[in-house]
Amino acid sequence: MAVFSVFQTTFFLALLSLRTLQSEVLSEPLPWAPESLKVSINSTHQCLHLQWSVHNLAYHQELKMVFQIEISRIKTSNVIWVENYSTTVKGNQLLHWSWESQLPLECAKHFIRMRSAVDDATTPEQRFWSNWSSWEEVDVQNSLGHEPLFVFPKDKLVEEGSNVTICYVSRSQQNNISCYLEGVRMQGQQLDPNVSMFNLHNVAFIRETGTNIYCKVDRGDDIKGIVLFVSKILEEPKDFSCETRDFQTLSCTWDPGRDTGLLKQLPQSYTLFESFSGKKTLCKHKGWCNWQVAPESQEMYNFTLTAENYLRKRSVHILFNLTHRVHPMAPFNVLFKDVSVTNATMTWKVHSTGNYYTLLCQVELYGEGKVIQKHNVSVKVNGELVLSGLEPDTEYSAQVRCANANHFWKWSEWTRQNFTTVEAAPSEAPDVWRNVKSVQGYCVVTLFWKPLSRLQANGEILFYNIVVEDLDRPSGLQLLSVPAPANRTELTLDQRAYQIHVTANNSVGTSPASVLVVSGDPGDDAFRPGVRYNFRIYGISTEMVPYLLEKKTGYSQELAPSDNPRVVMSNLTSHSFTLSWKDYSTESQPSFIRGYHVYLKSKAGQCHPGSEKAVLSDDSVCCKYKIDDPKQKMFVVGNLQPESFYEFLVTPYSAVGEGPHGAFTKVTTPDEYSPMLIRIILPMIFCILLIMILCYLKSQWMKEKCYPDIPDPYKSSVLSLIKSKENPRLTIMNIKDCVPDTIEVVNKHEGTGKSPTEPEAAKPTYLYLLPAEESYSGPGPCICFENFTYNQAASDSASCGHVPVPTKAPSQLGLLTSSENLLTALEKNCMNSLEEIPAGESSLNYVSQVASPVSGDKSSLPTNPPQPELCSEYKMQMAIPLGLAAPSSSGSSSLSSITLLDEGEHYH
Repeated sequence: MAVFSVFQTTFFLALLSLRTLQSEVLSEPLPWAPESLKVSINSTHQCLHLQWSVHNLAYHQELKMVFQIEISRIKTSNVIWVENYSTTVKGNQLLHWSWESQLPLECAKHFIRMRSAVDDATTPEQRFWSNWSSWEEVDVQNSLGHEPLFVFPKDKLVEEGSNVTICYVSRSQQNNISCYLEGVRMQGQQLDPNVSMFNLHNVAFIRETGTNIYCKVDRGDDIKGIVLFVSKILEEPKDFSCETRDFQTLSCTWDPGRDTGLLKQLPQSYTLFESFSGKKTLCKHKGWCNWQVAPESQEMYNFTLTAENYLRKRSVHILFNLTHRVHPMAPFNVLFKDVSVTNATMTWKVHSTGNYYTLLCQVELYGEGKVIQKHNVSVKVNGELVLSGLEPDTEYSAQVRCANANHFWKWSEWTRQNFTTVEAAPSEAPDVWRNVKSVQGYCVVTLFWKPLSRLQANGEILFYNIVVEDLDRPSGLQLLSVPAPANRTELTLDQRAYQIHVTANNSVGTSPASVLVVSGDPGDDAFRPGVRYNFRIYGISTEMVPYLLEKKTGYSQELAPSDNPRVVMSNLTSHSFTLSWKDYSTESQPSFIRGYHVYLKSKAGQCHPGSEKAVLSDDSVCCKYKIDDPKQKMFVVGNLQPESFYEFLVTPYSAVGEGPHGAFTKVTTPDEYSPMLIRIILPMIFCILLIMILCYLKSQWMKEKCYPDIPDPYKSSVLSLIKSKENPRLTIMNIKDCVPDTIEVVNKHEGTGKSPTEPEAAKPTYLYLLPAEESYSGPGPCICFENFTYNQAASDSASCGHVPVPTKAPSQLGLLTSSENLLTALEKNCMNSLEEIPAGESSLNYVSQVASPVSGDKSSLPTNPPQPELCSEYKMQMAIPLGLAAPSSSGSSSLSSITLLDEGEHYH
């Protein structure tokens, strides 16, 4: 612990000694501290210019140094700017540094001082800051004069979007001063009792003459103002490009962009600098500049174009190979030689670009104002091209331009020249027609012809030759010449057949002839009025082959339509109906059909929009609808009234009249509700008929389902719906759930071989139910009735009732067995036993255990029948066939009673 204390004390003593030594070193002035600091003011640009020197530096010595500069405003403690300025200092060198103030220098005092440090590797021991120089004070307000109010800065020049600080200086503290920007009052900040400043943010360009700012003393006449010049931002030059046309001069062009708006106050300059040669030139024009190509045949050029004004500098660069920027001059001396009817040879010359350069020239041939041919030709000095496929006596215009074939840059300007091909004989015969009429026994023929087109004439037509040949005397020819530009002549011929030839002639030759034949028949070709004639007009080629020119259809005289169309009415409703006449042929009419008129008569006589009132020949008034399209053969007559009487007529019309006004067709509109009722009743009738048909087709099925002649208890859907309310789990005719309590024995004999000794009808014998207990000594009560629905035959002769049983009946019960065994046996053998009974020998009567006794033979009923005992459920009823095995003698059977049936006996 003592050792640590000693070590700590020694360390602090050493550190204290080091700091003391450092402070002593820093307190001594460095040999190269800044000296002779001077500050000057540039009020126009609001700048402070500093000038100083470094003494004790040898004349030949150079040293890298850093100067730290501090600027304070209003007071020295208010430092507003600190900057380190690095430079290389030489012996006896004056150093300069400038600072631009945002606040006008006239608005506040400024204080400047600096210190230095060596930043040179040759003197590593001198890397501490020197002492600060003394503060230099700059106070411009002392030189302002004695005016009561000043506003600064004056005529300041800034770019739009800049921030500007404005201030005023007042000589009196008692005045209340307000400042305005373009008439809008500004809110400022007071620096001292006599000075206030205003910060303007993102100033905008307003006008070329500048932005007006002024301050005035409230309740006084003192007012001062300045003009703030706001310039648009200098744009970067666009589309900078250089090219040569003769390998002697480079022409550089560019788009300077939009104007800054202050060309007088803020002029801009453009400088072109080439880095490979190191040359620089000041351009005299705003958008282009020329550069002399180096005589040593320099091929690569790297240009920098700089646009500059007082506020900003913009630069663009371009690097290119001179041989790739060749813009040839326009070809010259364009001539045409060997011009013929269809060909011409075109020649031209190009300006020399050296023996190693080939130009690609493009030739365009114009005819009638549009390009008809294009050709490309490779040229070094002279170019030549043969133009073919031309028309005779046609004026053409040809133009040529060229470009560098190896490295295409730009086409030269066009050079154009006109020429005309020579004439040729006309290529087509004149288009000739005639007019023939008979005058005093002579045939007067008037010939007409259409002047040939320029392409057909192949030159200027001078005259037309007409040769008249008498077909009756082939040797008789008559020649007539008609000078151009006449297009008709008249011939007087006698009543004979003639053939007339017409040709057109120019300075070169004669056209093919047009041939006409005039018949000697004086009769007319007999056209009738109202008859449509179809004409086919043919021309004859030079090979005398006819060809169709056109078709014509017309009338010598049109007549009014002869008949009306046959009209079909459809879609009759309470408010409209439709008329159609699609089968009406307009070609069979004596004139051209132009449309149709639809006449409508009504008792109301009111015409709706789209129609007009018309008075017919019988002085009746109706409404007329007009159809202007002859192809429209359908019309809907609307706006009608229900249950109203109307008459209509459709007639065509032409240029000379309309069709006959025949009989009108009558029609009565239905009421509004008839269609609705029909739409309702017809579906109902259809549904009823459909139901009747289905019922008729399914009558047998419905009978079996609802009311069969002999219902089948196993298939009846009606009986299956009946269930006991007291015990809903039971079902009808279930053997296991029903115990028989009465058997009806019916002696019935059927057939024609019946013995006369037999009784006529066998009456059923009813058995009392036997109790299951042995103590039962008398007959017990039971209720039964015969259901005639199940056995029609049995109901005719049998009856249901209760009869006493002989006293020996109990002894016959020895054949019975217990109810369980009997039910089992019945279930197994009942159906088989029934099948063994011959058909017609037995019948089964149904006996209900819940109905009151009824009888078909009331005399067989006992005098005092026992009272019925109500049954809570249906009991099973069954037939026991003969030959059933004898039951056991047990007397405890739960079966009520049973009786064996003899042959021919039936049970229910």
